[in-house]
Amino acid sequence: MNLRSPNRRPSHRYAMAGILGLLMLRLASAWSLRVDSDEPQHLHVVWAWTQGQLPYVDLFDNHTPLFQLLMAPILAWLGPRADIVPWMRTATIPIWIAGLLATWWLGRRLWNARIAWVAVALSALFPLTYLSSVQFRTDDLWWVFWVAGVAVGAVGAPRARWLAASGLLLGLGFAVSMKTTPLLLSQVLALLLLGGLWRLQRRAIEWRVLLRALPGWMLGLVLPLAAFACFFAAHGALGRAWYFWITYNIVPGLGDWTGGRLHEILFPVVLVLVALVSWRRLRSSADPQLTLRRLAVFDGALLYLAALLSYWPLLTLQDLLPVVPLLLLGASGARLSRTRQVGRGFVAIVVLELLLILAVRPPWRDAGLHRQERQLALVLRLTSPQDDVMDAKGSAIFRNRPVFWVFEDIAEFRIAHGLLHPRVRASLVHTGTAVVIDHRMPQGAAVFIARNYLPLQGDVRVLGQRFTVLRRGQDVMLPVAVPQQYILLDETNHVADARIDGRAVSGPVALARGCHVLEVAHPGGYLLVWAPVLSRGIDTAPLQALPSQRIAATASSKRAAQQCRMQGAAGPLGH
Repeated sequence: MNLRSPNRRPSHRYAMAGILGLLMLRLASAWSLRVDSDEPQHLHVVWAWTQGQLPYVDLFDNHTPLFQLLMAPILAWLGPRADIVPWMRTATIPIWIAGLLATWWLGRRLWNARIAWVAVALSALFPLTYLSSVQFRTDDLWWVFWVAGVAVGAVGAPRARWLAASGLLLGLGFAVSMKTTPLLLSQVLALLLLGGLWRLQRRAIEWRVLLRALPGWMLGLVLPLAAFACFFAAHGALGRAWYFWITYNIVPGLGDWTGGRLHEILFPVVLVLVALVSWRRLRSSADPQLTLRRLAVFDGALLYLAALLSYWPLLTLQDLLPVVPLLLLGASGARLSRTRQVGRGFVAIVVLELLLILAVRPPWRDAGLHRQERQLALVLRLTSPQDDVMDAKGSAIFRNRPVFWVFEDIAEFRIAHGLLHPRVRASLVHTGTAVVIDHRMPQGAAVFIARNYLPLQGDVRVLGQRFTVLRRGQDVMLPVAVPQQYILLDETNHVADARIDGRAVSGPVALARGCHVLEVAHPGGYLLVWAPVLSRGIDTAPLQALPSQRIAATASSKRAAQQCRMQGAAGPLGH
């Protein structure tokens, strides 16, 4: 008679219910969470791969390319759509599950299944990283490769095949993000520290076995990034790829520490504490080999966290994703190794994590996702695939940008210190860009955009201007900053009959950059707007409701010439 089965079945049912509930929460968050500006930036790079464009040459990216390349077939299958962000978030859920499975497998092999389940539950709902893990970003895959690589190495060392597999997984992490560098340095430091403590306690190290396994580990580590280096070298772009993988991201003076001198002493203090605790644990352990493997996992993660808080200039919550599962696994193992029951305290912590997530970002509340979808839908309707759209970081996703640089934190620092000149105004004029998503633009460009682009909906602006003609038969000077096809509408939103530079027009007209002489039959308010706005079915009523940007002056007045220069229709093109 199996007396254990009645107790096991309810536990299995509870576990399955918990897993199903977690998946439902994750899916609901994917379809409600506010869009972070990094997500469209990554999606724009993914879209560029589907268009045959080459990152670092045809468009900006400062990440290594594996994640975007792997996501490209999914984006190509879904096609251009306004709700692409939640769909692509949903596509990363299997990756997230793989990371949790790697965490569970590591916990099961080095501790037991009970501890593994606790660590997975705590990690999946950890409030500081939950929202970052839902967002579409390179970190979704980065942390999975790191946890899997550490797990395979900790369980399989010193066997050569296991270490080679571990090196390959860590190398794939480098192919996703160069942020793997501080992770690897912290892990190597932890291993050297533990190796020193091991020898001080007069324990033997299998040097020959480790040295035989080292070449395989190193080969796996460098192989993925070396393959991409060969690919970009074959396309004549290795120098640019190297610049954006490494050089671009290293800017002296970037970032700020607000904790006074705390950052100067935090890492050394943590290093000493890790050494003392590890020494004691190794000395008192009944199974030093197993304890060494556990400490290798926990110490590397803890040293990485201390290094981030001490030396990393732009700390973000997603930087914690690779180490939170390892830290929680070590903490859970230390607490639960001495008891057979999962205490109520751990259940309370999981419930508290869930409540915090629901309080901060309840999935039943629109946190701005639908606003982004409406904005993207308008851009896709307003423009064709051949039209450029100016945005800060690729928020138009399926449209090319007229400017190579994106305006994220590093670029903004470079611009502010004169290290980068994106020449937004010149690019808008040169490409005839008619649509702008006016968010996070450099200061000089923001002024030019405000003068020459009209707000249509949210942050979306369209090329045009509102002005008032005071008298019938008055010749007025019309400044045009961006050469494009325009159409003139009167106050009733109908196409106006007019003469521009002496030529009669009653529909779309191509206007070059400069000052044009306009003649209209009737005084009143007029709207000069990018012509495709009408042909693509966009309602211009919101534009007609805008106040006039200026009162048109006579063509012979000095004021007209000054106004023309202010509008950017004359003069040199700078920023």
